[in-house]
Amino acid sequence: MAVKIGFIGAGGNANWHMDMLKDVPDAQIVAIADLALDKAKASAEKHGATAYASHKTMLAEQDLDCCYISIPPHQHGEPEIDVIHKGLPFFVEKPLALTNALLDDILERVEKRGIGTCVGYQIRYMDVMDKAKEMLAGTFVNSVNAHYVCGAIGGWYTRMALSGGQITEQATHLIDLMRYILGDIEWVAAAKRQGATVSADTLDATALGKGSVSSEAAGLQLHDYNIWDATTLLMGFESGVPATFTCSCQVPYMWDVILDIFAMDFRLKIDFGKMEILKKVDGELKSEMIQADTSPKIDATFINAVKTGDWSKVRSSYADAAKSLRVSLAATQAALSGEIVRL
Repeated sequence: MAVKIGFIGAGGNANWHMDMLKDVPDAQIVAIADLALDKAKASAEKHGATAYASHKTMLAEQDLDCCYISIPPHQHGEPEIDVIHKGLPFFVEKPLALTNALLDDILERVEKRGIGTCVGYQIRYMDVMDKAKEMLAGTFVNSVNAHYVCGAIGGWYTRMALSGGQITEQATHLIDLMRYILGDIEWVAAAKRQGATVSADTLDATALGKGSVSSEAAGLQLHDYNIWDATTLLMGFESGVPATFTCSCQVPYMWDVILDIFAMDFRLKIDFGKMEILKKVDGELKSEMIQADTSPKIDATFINAVKTGDWSKVRSSYADAAKSLRVSLAATQAALSGEIVRL
């Protein structure tokens, strides 16, 4: 049975999912909507779909089984509400919203209608994460240290009001992974850094060709960078484990994402592509490297759930992903207020 899919958004991330869906049995992309119609048309031609400039028109004209929502952070809200009103299961990319008020509103609608959902925290689906959870079950964890450093991209990402900043838009992947492996977070304290000299030359201009806005509209924000250059979090998990997390988008010479977990008998060092296990064997520190199976699984998991109605294999429901966003929003509040924020 073909699963008829509509896409809201035709930017870089949406097209990545479209390409992944080509290898998913019974997945059929039939419609693509984007505010920038040229992007929708280009994607529709590639995938044999119908292009729309309005998701409302797409939802009204198409008989869909589910929707993907892959749009810039500031555009969330109306697309989700319209999809929920149609009673369609949906896959949505992070971050889910930029405010708790909007997040609460959408979550209430999802739960009231019993809508099946999946959020794009694809790192949860890697096999090494299963291994990490298995090793840590019942083990005393001393502390956690993590960092997410990279260069800044251009376009809407540069504006706090449009992206929520790195801690909300980008580094949320690592916050979500910490929650998935170690459990929920109870409180957050944070400090921010600003003042880097930023110009068009120091941003990744290729980002202007991505996202659900035209290149011209994205370019308006290119020189108006106002997101934080770095944020450092001190967090407490409900289990009592303390964690530090530093993210910076002013490290243009590298992309480095590490989650370091220090347990009593071993250390796990996870960088998404692999996991290193360090422990003493016969009095000598030994290292074992496990390569991750990084083949995408999240799209196949979502489509199978739509087909069967069994959502038990989905690891990143809207309700669970909302908890990860709340940590990012709390971190932003903590950095602005200088106070601990409890979740």
